[in-house]
Amino acid sequence: MRRFALAGLVFAGLVVAVPVFAQTGGVTGKCTGQDGQPLAGYTVQVERTEVKWQSKVKTNKKGEYTYIGLAVGNYKFTLLDPNGKQMWNISKHVGLGDPTEVPFDMAKEQAIAKKENPEIAKQQEEEAKNQKQYTGLKASFDQGNALLAEKKYADAAALFEQALPLAKEKNIPVVLGRLADSYSGASKADTDSTLRDTHRQKALDYFAKAIEADPTNADLHNNLGSLYADMGKVPDAQAEFQKAADINPSKAGTYYYNMGVIFVNKGKMDEAAVALKKCTDMDPTNANAFYWYGMALLGKAETKPDGSIAPVPGTVEAFQSYLKLDPTGQWADSAKGSLEILQGKVQTEYKSTKKKKG
Repeated sequence: MRRFALAGLVFAGLVVAVPVFAQTGGVTGKCTGQDGQPLAGYTVQVERTEVKWQSKVKTNKKGEYTYIGLAVGNYKFTLLDPNGKQMWNISKHVGLGDPTEVPFDMAKEQAIAKKENPEIAKQQEEEAKNQKQYTGLKASFDQGNALLAEKKYADAAALFEQALPLAKEKNIPVVLGRLADSYSGASKADTDSTLRDTHRQKALDYFAKAIEADPTNADLHNNLGSLYADMGKVPDAQAEFQKAADINPSKAGTYYYNMGVIFVNKGKMDEAAVALKKCTDMDPTNANAFYWYGMALLGKAETKPDGSIAPVPGTVEAFQSYLKLDPTGQWADSAKGSLEILQGKVQTEYKSTKKKKG
């Protein structure tokens, strides 16, 4: 009696399972673009209209997709591009048995839409125009960046000039900033004073426009500060570097470092020392900042009547800090040489120890 009852339960379970499988269907189709080419890697979103249910399936290399095991009912199928943007949707009833055909032929669908609804045609034309404009913008912008990296400033500026009319909204200050950087770089490379002044003025104009469009961009103020420093306008440069630090405190150490190094190179040791001290206080692990801080302080040293050097307080410590942080760094020899001048010898802990032979 026990064995017979158990068998009956198993059989009853199998009988219940068969109708569930029989009540499903599926969907299949091919997705092609306006040029007739398969849309590989696109997504078809499957959404049931009677109840809240949604799923997705990707197209293969041939633009084909298949989704089986769908309950009988009404569905909306939406084609999404690789970025998730909706391209088209089709409503269809899914029945039992073989998968229901739901192809996405964009050339055909949009031709019908244009004929039936002029407004859709207008929107599609606008989207196509925007896409073409963006493609042109990106091409010019990328080429301009490559040329700027190669220090071909005039060529870079010409490409950014082409990109500017194509830029919209948040891209405008980005292109303006690149134009300013290009003309700023050109002004520093020019040997002709008239040409240099022309490029500087263009750089200043574009920096002003870029900052007006995006006043909270710290890097724009940093780069403008570098240009002012190159022009010898120390107060203006300091003001821009300080704005950059105030806008983006997380990178303030970097901006103070840039300010300090530029002023060292310009022989403005007082201004350099102030900026680099701020940098080392903010980031005590920045070895290079300690080196340049030492160089700034060294530039303020005085020569005693006996010919010895009288450094200002903190000079020796700055070079020592650099060597502790980066004993084999780019300026290690220079730092050791400076300590030799100031102390008469290099501290032994900074000397490399050689292994004894044998």
